[in-house]
Amino acid sequence: MDSELHLVVSLTRHGSRAPNNIAKFLCPNNLGNFAKYHVPPEQLTENGMKQLRSAGQHVRAEYVDKLKFLSPTINGPEHVHFESYFRADSADRCGQSAIAMGYGLYPDGTGPHGFEKQPISVYMQLLKNEHEFAAPKGPCKAVNKADIAMYQTSRGAQLVEQNRELLEKVGQLCGVSVWDIPNLPNGEDIITGIKDLADMFIFDEQQGLEPLAGMTPELRHQIEQLAFTNLMERYYTTPRQVTYWVGGFADLLLKNVYQPTKPQHEAGSFKYYSYHGHREMLHGLGKMLGWEFSFEGLPVALNSSSLHPATTMLFEVHSRNNSFFVKTFLWSPYTSRETIHLSKCSAVECPLDEFAGIIKNHIQETGTWEQICNFDPQTYAPVHPLSVGSSPFAASSSSPKYGLFMTSIAGLLVLIALVAMFIRRVIKSRDSGYKALA
Repeated sequence: MDSELHLVVSLTRHGSRAPNNIAKFLCPNNLGNFAKYHVPPEQLTENGMKQLRSAGQHVRAEYVDKLKFLSPTINGPEHVHFESYFRADSADRCGQSAIAMGYGLYPDGTGPHGFEKQPISVYMQLLKNEHEFAAPKGPCKAVNKADIAMYQTSRGAQLVEQNRELLEKVGQLCGVSVWDIPNLPNGEDIITGIKDLADMFIFDEQQGLEPLAGMTPELRHQIEQLAFTNLMERYYTTPRQVTYWVGGFADLLLKNVYQPTKPQHEAGSFKYYSYHGHREMLHGLGKMLGWEFSFEGLPVALNSSSLHPATTMLFEVHSRNNSFFVKTFLWSPYTSRETIHLSKCSAVECPLDEFAGIIKNHIQETGTWEQICNFDPQTYAPVHPLSVGSSPFAASSSSPKYGLFMTSIAGLLVLIALVAMFIRRVIKSRDSGYKALA
């Protein structure tokens, strides 16, 4: 029996981009290639924009042309409300990716009468407030930093030593000693430096640039494999790490997929949610759900391959005989659409409650990302509780009046501090500005 499609959610990695700025210092012999990018460091290239436009074209071909699920325009058949919702990580390249995908989904001619372009709204948060896409860079930064430091002195150090000959060869070709990476201008740890070098070689190849002199395909594959192994093992070795790397996106996804089960959900609701982030989000969500990536020819670690730029995870919410289920698909600019059977689910058509249970059971095992990161959502700041015994006031007078007096004074000081913080944040937000919505 045919099912009824109610909702589509996608999570897309940004497209090809320019290398990080530090690559100029990591590999000065490759400066010629660095100068051939026509965009700033870290930002989406013209090829990345084309990749995301292709992703949008795929969504249009599948859900507008084939299934007739989405309307040809974002305004819907009766122009009552937008059918699609776009949200991106705070990084510029993710916002650009969302816009480029909108170009593919709503090409020229689909805009309102008299304006052939169809601008889309892209919702973005300031990085410090971005808990759905970038918890490890905000409220979980301290926890993530501690986990990374532990990895660098254990398994990470072992991998670096095992690949010493490879790293010294790459350093020789680049014109630097990899052991000096921490001491370079704006230097970084060696493991992150390896990632930035490997990314640079990948982006050069995607951009159609000549490889660094002496860089063979075998050598490039080895450095890419080492970088990807480090990435996966550094971030996803434990379920606890997976939880805080996914962060608030798990709750956001659950909220979305349950939307069709609510009474009157059709009135004013979105039919398509398009989310845009970094590869780390896709890998983290994959680990949480039992979604193993297997792109041929790409490096593999922890039973998953690395990702093509613009790789897109698709979630469809269907119903049949009043029972809801989720179907999952994978698409990339280099591969055709593929049906995915989540290894943690009993069926390809994963019952909605079972799908939700995968996420909830994982989080129940590890604790929420807020608990892991000691995050208090009321203050929007990490909480670092002090033990009573360590307080300099712990041995003060035991007089009830004295205690009441000190409590009152402390409460007043806290209130004044909170008001001052609030005023400062308002002024700072006003002056610094939020990311512009497209």
